[in-house]
Amino acid sequence: MNPSQDPIHLPKSLLIALFQQLGLSVQASNIDKSDLNDRLTHLETYILLKKHHVGVNVQALDTNLLVHSVYPFILLPQDGNPMVARRSNHSFQYLSEDNQWIKLDNLPNSGHLFLVESLPAQSRSSTFSSHLAKLRSWYRPIFWLSLLSSLSGLAIPLFTMAVYDRVIGGQAPQILPGIALGAALALGIFVASRLLRAQALANVSNRFARDLSGITFNRLLSMPLSLLSRVGLSSHIARMRNAEKVRSLVAGPGGAGLIDLPFTLVALVAITLLSGYLVLVPLGMLLLFYLIMKALEKYTQAAAPTISGEYQNSLNELSTHLLPLKSAGENSAWYEQFMRRAREHCRQNFLYSKRAGLNAAVAHAMGLLTALTTVFSGIFLVLNQSITPGALIASVMLIWRITGPAQLAFASRQKFTLLKGAIDQFDRFMAVTTEFNELRLDSPDLNKAPTLSFKHVTLRYSGDSEPALSGVTLDIEAGETVAIIGPNGSGKTSLLLTAIGVIEPQAGFVTINGKNLKQFDPEIFRQWAAFSPTNSELLPGTLADNLRLAKPEASDDELKQALKDAGGASLLQALKQDIDANLFSRGTSMFSAVESSYISLARALLKGSPLLVMDEPIANRNPFARQAFIQTLNRLKGKSTILFTTHDQALIQQADKVVILDKGSVVYAGPLPAQDTVPTQDSTSTLEASQNE
Repeated sequence: MNPSQDPIHLPKSLLIALFQQLGLSVQASNIDKSDLNDRLTHLETYILLKKHHVGVNVQALDTNLLVHSVYPFILLPQDGNPMVARRSNHSFQYLSEDNQWIKLDNLPNSGHLFLVESLPAQSRSSTFSSHLAKLRSWYRPIFWLSLLSSLSGLAIPLFTMAVYDRVIGGQAPQILPGIALGAALALGIFVASRLLRAQALANVSNRFARDLSGITFNRLLSMPLSLLSRVGLSSHIARMRNAEKVRSLVAGPGGAGLIDLPFTLVALVAITLLSGYLVLVPLGMLLLFYLIMKALEKYTQAAAPTISGEYQNSLNELSTHLLPLKSAGENSAWYEQFMRRAREHCRQNFLYSKRAGLNAAVAHAMGLLTALTTVFSGIFLVLNQSITPGALIASVMLIWRITGPAQLAFASRQKFTLLKGAIDQFDRFMAVTTEFNELRLDSPDLNKAPTLSFKHVTLRYSGDSEPALSGVTLDIEAGETVAIIGPNGSGKTSLLLTAIGVIEPQAGFVTINGKNLKQFDPEIFRQWAAFSPTNSELLPGTLADNLRLAKPEASDDELKQALKDAGGASLLQALKQDIDANLFSRGTSMFSAVESSYISLARALLKGSPLLVMDEPIANRNPFARQAFIQTLNRLKGKSTILFTTHDQALIQQADKVVILDKGSVVYAGPLPAQDTVPTQDSTSTLEASQNE
């Protein structure tokens, strides 16, 4: 083992060795060729394992877990170096630097594990269930705390029975202090066990919700952009809230009632021992309670709101189209539609709440009726001297230990239905194919300008829309600067997004250096390629924070130079050369779309990538910014393959090749046509139109 290393990071070589020992040689090669840092944080390691579909669990070092381990794992001692280790019969081995397994004499006393649980392409059960199973260590303490709570909860009814039968009936007040002391002790145990169980439930539910949120967010980031944009923002937010539904149900009163429900058997056994056949009364009432609540549930669900989705869509439309609505000045029709939905939404919710209230009232009444029926039935047993008065009173008190959890469980049935729907949705979501798989593990040549080739590329954003790209065939040589022009809506942006693999076409394919784009690891490819979109979103923080998204290790001088190369010298002057200036004031960006475009372009240039893709750079046609950007293009010529869309004639003149698009088809692709020599009349008109827009 090596001398002491930074315990917060893992060597990349250690992760490569783990993948090789797991039999994932292609993935190991992919990591080896990537430009990842030589030392990875624990979080980066976890994300990388998940990206390659390796099921892994990070937890404290526990020998009891390791004795059942099947795959090699990463061992992170509290004091010492991280290592790849494995179980060998009843002992453990670690992997040496020369890839030899050596016996590990003693496991560390403390530390953490990256415990591998499954490999890619293995059949998996429900994803939700598999993650819930990871919390199995909590099942036993919650069970014993619930059992202890149920047993100690018998103290007060038994104390009451003893007072009636022995103290009052037997005229023995001298035993009262002892009985009271025992009851107080049992009550203390009851309260303590309840508090500890509530704490355990809160802990496990919060941890589970945190894990589900992280898994969902990570999965969203790995989904194809076309799928994410088609599903919509509200659906993504709903998926993130599924974890909160789980947490609120498990940690709330409904969850506690559900856990207490099996332990009502303790109360039933106690009633049987105290009152004999009187236990049939609560059993019969529970059956009646179930039948009535089942019928009421159908009655309540018949009034469930059906317009909630339309109402939520109205709110989403307002947030998305507020500016067009206000600028149009004609929003009365939208307002009338919104108010109609709001009124219907309120009416349906009122009716549903009224029936839900009836449901709760009947449940409470059934609890009271159970207690009264038990009292009246027990009176005859007392008169027949089959049971004592104290036993009857204790039995009635125990009735609440049965009806209470039953009421909570039935009251939470709707929540359980929603939870089941959330679980099914989560499992379906996790079953959707992501961009990452075992067939997409190639890495591009990071230092060489690539060739690009589009072969019969066809793209539709929906089945009933015109194709954004229609049979596009185009070759771009390494180091060429290519201007893509055409009218608005001709498919220019779609072609760029297809070139960097953000959107996959339905037909045809794109190759980079002769390799299909689908062979490349999408994350590594996009980290390598530089892309500047038309509309750039700024993140809260400083100018330096926003620029370093592209290159975290960039110096201040590099950031300033990239901004100048992007034509943003005026932006630097406005900020008095202070790149640490905050870009947001009171939560709102201080910059216009033009200034934001400089930052977006500077990000792309910061990467220094041999593939530079830009959508409408210098769209404002600022002459000073344009001149600075032209100098940047000239400096990069031959060193990088450059694709950009534009309507600016001065920028078009800098291109080695021009691609003219119209209605998703290539009208012309070749050198910039001379004013007196043009290929076709159609391409000339399209070129002129694109430059005049």
